Amino acid sequence: MIAINGIGRIGRLAVRRLALTHPHRLCALNDPADLDTVVHLLRFDSVHGVDHPPVQGVRRGSQDYLRTEGWEFPLFHEPDPARIPFPACGARLVVEASGRFTARAAAARHLRGPVAHVIISAPSPDADFTVIHPFNGHLLDLAAHRVVSNASCTAHATAPMLDVLRQAFGLQAAGMDTVHVVTNDQRLLDQAHPDPRRARAAFMSIIPTTSSAFGALRRAMPDLPAGFGGWALRVPCMSVNLVDLTAVLERDATAEALGEAFREAAAGRLRGIVGISGEPLVSHDFIGREESVVMDLRLTQVVAGRLVKVFGWHDNEVGYAARLCDLVERMDGGPED
Repeated sequence: MIAINGIGRIGRLAVRRLALTHPHRLCALNDPADLDTVVHLLRFDSVHGVDHPPVQGVRRGSQDYLRTEGWEFPLFHEPDPARIPFPACGARLVVEASGRFTARAAAARHLRGPVAHVIISAPSPDADFTVIHPFNGHLLDLAAHRVVSNASCTAHATAPMLDVLRQAFGLQAAGMDTVHVVTNDQRLLDQAHPDPRRARAAFMSIIPTTSSAFGALRRAMPDLPAGFGGWALRVPCMSVNLVDLTAVLERDATAEALGEAFREAAAGRLRGIVGISGEPLVSHDFIGREESVVMDLRLTQVVAGRLVKVFGWHDNEVGYAARLCDLVERMDGGPED
């Protein structure tokens, strides 16, 4: 049984997806916001619209519930993971999606009673294991790995790009920059922030900043080329990022050969993880895509034989939530539908 702590951007997408696909596995929810606010934000979404299951709020005595698709789920409002009554609801796995408890010790406060595993929906500096499916999921050991990180949206988009290049051409060196939409860890108007660039008004500038993807990628793919790194350029958009990956290959390549390698992966071993776009599209056109990355083959460049640039779009919310729910289903251990 699955419980979710934090019904924010990713948490809401996970609730909607699990309520449609595995409602019998979802047992409880927690968010500090009041019932009416939670229901309103589940019903209306400025990015993804209203094309999702209808939700109602129900209050019986002092207990709140969310009703959707004929199912009801208790909704708690505890700020401390150790006080959320998920164990009493039969939860075996907790999705920690609040964004507040990414360190292992904090997330592990959920591990009480029948709760055996926690999935952090963000990079973690010290989780037992960081998963980027399908590249290292086979190494997940449920007995040893009790607090697991699902990495980041950018890590999930970049990993298949690196993997295809490495398998098809070999990889000597690589660097990545991401053109990244604004997030709630920025200021709408200028206001103090630990990162002085993120302190600036999010919708008025291109804001260079760091990316948590690099640490997650190194943890999940330890054989990455030395020095792999880059920057995130936050831009005034609401959804869909673009990964700009530069690589030095071990063998010469052409744009046609690169395109064929990605098309072959998308049709075969990375079906559902890699998508292909051959049209002159823009970021808005990729909202709602569930793949980890959609390669824009029109942007591929071969600079000098082995020096190449490839570009991939990804819906930083829908695609990431899809991988998160994939991981939930693999770790839940419940009967298949």
